[in-house]
This record gives sequence, structure tokens and C-alpha cells, in this order.
Amino acid sequence: MKTISIILGILVILSWLFVMKEYKNGNQGTHRAQNVMLLACLLTIIMTVLQLFY
Repeated sequence: MKTISIILGILVILSWLFVMKEYKNGNQGTHRAQNVMLLACLLTIIMTVLQLFY
């Protein structure tokens, strides 16, 4: 379970870094940026729920 948590944490960090890069470049309105933001939010919620149980 620790391995899954570590991989999920890395994915969360990378997705939020990509979101910040897109906002810095002014591309927050593109479908790609919106999809990555949705993915980042979902990964964060999943990681939080997993941390509550394990």
C-alpha cells in the first residue's frame, strides 16, 4: 500500500505543477489544462481518502 501512496503522491505533485505552469503561461482556458486540473483534484481527493484509511 505504501508503494501506491508514493506513486499517487508523485502523480499529484506532477499534475499540480503542470496546472501551475499552464496558469503561468495563461493557457488555463484550454481543454488540456482543464482536464489536468480535474485530474489533479481527483488524485488529491483519492490520496486524502487513502491516507484516512491507511
